[in-house]
Amino acid sequence: MTGNASGKKAGTKRQQRRRERLKEQDIKEVTAKLGPVERAMLDESRAIRGGVDGPYEVEEYIAALVREDAARLKGQIAEAQRYPCKQCGKTLPVGCGGAFKGELACLHTPTAWKLQIPTAVA
Repeated sequence: MTGNASGKKAGTKRQQRRRERLKEQDIKEVTAKLGPVERAMLDESRAIRGGVDGPYEVEEYIAALVREDAARLKGQIAEAQRYPCKQCGKTLPVGCGGAFKGELACLHTPTAWKLQIPTAVA
């Protein structure tokens, strides 16, 4: 028997403690499939945004993007709530509940377009 058995056991216990800590903190793992173009864009952005401290870690960078987009979305929703719907007279997010969704006079339609993330590839 070699010394690897005790090393594996210690590694397993470490991983188990790590999983328990993540569970306690309610941290969930998210995966994404990125092609070579998106990976290159991600790496370049992480490096540039990291500045003199070096590139952001992928998890750190994506978490920052999520927080930034959530703040932007909150502002866009607040802006949309300033104007009542021409169809039902109510403001978002409730409005007509989507009864007139798809009709140009319905606030849900243009607001939904504005709230979408542009998906054009550079």
